[in-house]
Amino acid sequence: MIIFNQNKSKKKILSIIANVISVPVLLILLIQLQNNDLKKSNSIENPDDFQDEKSLATKINIQQKLPSFGFENIVADWNLLKFIQYFGDGETREKVGYSLIPEYFKVIVTKDPHFIKAHLSLSSANSIYAGQPEVTVALLQKAINSMNPGEVSNSSYLWSYKGVDEILFLGDIKAATRSYQKAAEWAMKEGGSMSDITARRNMRTANFLASNPDPTQVQIGAWMTSLSSAKDSKTQNYIIDKIEGLGVEVSITEKGEIKITRPEKV
Repeated sequence: MIIFNQNKSKKKILSIIANVISVPVLLILLIQLQNNDLKKSNSIENPDDFQDEKSLATKINIQQKLPSFGFENIVADWNLLKFIQYFGDGETREKVGYSLIPEYFKVIVTKDPHFIKAHLSLSSANSIYAGQPEVTVALLQKAINSMNPGEVSNSSYLWSYKGVDEILFLGDIKAATRSYQKAAEWAMKEGGSMSDITARRNMRTANFLASNPDPTQVQIGAWMTSLSSAKDSKTQNYIIDKIEGLGVEVSITEKGEIKITRPEKV
């Protein structure tokens, strides 16, 4: 029986976001999120929650298509704040799920591809909670394509985060090796006191991946973490298909506990 601590994953992602926004705004948001956590979840699903989700999806979709008239950064900042509220509303997310995370991610990457810290935060949330690492990899690549090596501070992390998804969720060792090699190259061009350390760490990872290790067990663990966070049946079924494709049988008990049966060799 596998049981994962979803709260720890969520706190880690929110802690990354804390470095992106101002202290006054952060305090207000934290108070709102704490109030949401203190509410007791209603065991009966409210149809209004699903209707609100559809309405919110429409609004986000419109933002992706409308011109920003030179205010792209402001639109990206606003969507990050809305994402924090969305992500932190534990009561609603328990009922409806996290299907709109990739939509927020798309808006932010499109409007402000250089918003590195936001991209890193959204990438973790999208892969783990929305269960869409393929979308994460594509959006990180889109942001990478908008800049040159050393042009934007900490841009090398886009490559290394992309590599994490490629190895953990997708099992694409060749792509992950290239991503970590690029992360090392970009880190060296960024300069700064940590650039050499970051570059060497990424190159060590690239060299390890070049030895062609078997990523199956790591993939299973990554997808199981994502499954424990998924609330809507569409995402759950998608993740279960991914896990079972790795040779593991998955079942969910009436209590919501995840059980896996592993063959002797996966």
